[in-house]
Amino acid sequence: MNGSTPIDSDLLARYVSGEVDIPQRQRVEEWAAHAHANGEELRRMQAAWDLSGSAHMLKEVDLDAAWSTVADRIADQEGKGRVRSIRSSTEWPRWVAAAAVVTGVVFAILWAFQPRSEHYAASHVANDLMLTDSSRVIVAPGSALDVRMGNEREVMLQGAAYFEVQRDVARPFIVTSGDLHVTVLGTAFEVNAYDSAAAVTVRVRSGKVRVQVGKDAVDLVAGEHAVYHKDRHFLERKAGPPAEVWGLRVLQFEEAPLPLVVEQLMRIYQVAIDLRNPDLARCMLTAEFDDESVQTILEVIAETFELELDKGPDGSYLLDGEGC
Repeated sequence: MNGSTPIDSDLLARYVSGEVDIPQRQRVEEWAAHAHANGEELRRMQAAWDLSGSAHMLKEVDLDAAWSTVADRIADQEGKGRVRSIRSSTEWPRWVAAAAVVTGVVFAILWAFQPRSEHYAASHVANDLMLTDSSRVIVAPGSALDVRMGNEREVMLQGAAYFEVQRDVARPFIVTSGDLHVTVLGTAFEVNAYDSAAAVTVRVRSGKVRVQVGKDAVDLVAGEHAVYHKDRHFLERKAGPPAEVWGLRVLQFEEAPLPLVVEQLMRIYQVAIDLRNPDLARCMLTAEFDDESVQTILEVIAETFELELDKGPDGSYLLDGEGC
């Protein structure tokens, strides 16, 4: 038990069953007021006692009935399983029986209502999903993750996924893949941890994350990468490249040469784009496009650098101008 003066389970059981004298009651209530955790523990035991129907058990505690009630509740939650009855061969004092019932009910309730793990996977195409905390995850093809939402938001990842995490200072969001752990409160980042890869990469789009492998840890901010080399057990920080793609179609460019921008657009949108003037290679683009059409992106580029944009009958595009 918690608190400066320990309280044993027997005394708490006698308290919730109404079988304590005035000094004992004062002792329990002072202990509960001493710390929030103590009060919560007493509240849970009182709720468990109330739930077990204590008003009808003061004269005679029916353990079989209590366990049967718990078994039914667990069966309703899980749709399976039973709890076996425990029968005493001797006559117990009422407070001892109360302690047994309360302890059993508390553990049964905690078991029945503990957070469940949710499994998500992506086969040949990415899986764009929303978690119960409103965080968004895009699971890359050939990847899978298991999510458990409790006091901590825990994700076990196999493969790669992009995360946009809703901020919750009381519940950190932790992604684990093998020996690597990524801890955040609210940010956007990607973890690439395929089993067949020689290294695991963590990229941060916004916010801040902590990447940890054993005793080694690095803190990353927007635009930074962490690379963990599995064979050397070496974790390092790296600056991000000038062009990055996040999730399905979020494009981020930081002083990226126009040919590199065009290369990314052609790969993602599966469309042909031609830069007519070689001098356009000197144009550097800094911009972010969040799920925009390729037509819109090219119009923004043309406007930025005062270029002409033409679309051919086959769906291809042509950019021309004086250059930079």
